[in-house]
Amino acid sequence: MFDKITIRAKVSHEVCNHLQQLHHLQVWTNDNGMDVEYRSNDNYKKFTGISIKIQRNVLTLSTSLHKYWNDRNYGRLRNDNIFTISEAKAAFEMLLFENRLIASKTKVILFEIGLNMHVSFDPLTFIELVKYLPPKNDKKPDKMMFIDANFSINRQKTTEKHKDFRVYFKIYDKGWEMNDKVRTKNQEPRIKKEDDILRIETVYRRKSILSDILFSDKNINRLVENFYKNWKYLYFFREVRANKGARKSEIDRARIIVNHGAEEYLQEIKEEFRNKKITLKQYRTIKEFIRDYEENSKLYKVIISPQEKEYKALLYNVFDVTRK
Repeated sequence: MFDKITIRAKVSHEVCNHLQQLHHLQVWTNDNGMDVEYRSNDNYKKFTGISIKIQRNVLTLSTSLHKYWNDRNYGRLRNDNIFTISEAKAAFEMLLFENRLIASKTKVILFEIGLNMHVSFDPLTFIELVKYLPPKNDKKPDKMMFIDANFSINRQKTTEKHKDFRVYFKIYDKGWEMNDKVRTKNQEPRIKKEDDILRIETVYRRKSILSDILFSDKNINRLVENFYKNWKYLYFFREVRANKGARKSEIDRARIIVNHGAEEYLQEIKEEFRNKKITLKQYRTIKEFIRDYEENSKLYKVIISPQEKEYKALLYNVFDVTRK
């Protein structure tokens, strides 16, 4: 389940020399030659998946545990298959051992927990239907999912990523990401059916937790349970149909209530009336419709998309496998 991770640790000169040789680090100095910094280059990251910087004997190392595990065990720098919790723990222990680091003295400052789900529809059709993640309690607002402008439309959505948020959520087309740099002559990515992978992730950043605590059984269990609880209720857009004779305007209102909630819809029309976008008569008509919707809801049929049904089935099944 774990993917990207960034760790930080104070290292001795002996360990620093070991890391320089192991990772072929480049040496950088300032103008007076006093401050020495070691860095990995872009090509090294491309071929190993590891990025390193050592400044004043403080190591900062970033990698994908998932890719690291696959590379060390199967010679494949990929993260599109199933990756269990037990494998993630083993990968992290291997990473520490290889770099001569001690768990109780190594801090984790960023990490991601996620799932890969091989879907039968284009992942784009899932992502375009996704609306928000409900809050854990009614006092907090929904976590709205926004289209990520750095990706093609509906290939990735995230919750708000403002610097003040230490946790955010993202859903994206894993196959598209993997093939994004592989282009055919007409500039279209070569996507195969087996690359229809929908990925969901919870990203924790600006952390400072000792790695032996992070990877303790108690903390891991808490993290994976929270992951499932958050993603279990991911809300998808739902279509609404009605019995013959219902007006289109009524179906449209029912659809808004189903997908946005009666209270939010009521506040929206109040604002529209206040700004003179709708008349008093329209305001009263919609307000009465909202008031009576619960009683009249049996007149409308809410349609759950096949994408939502598949997502919920896959989430349970894949989570059950990867949590072990």
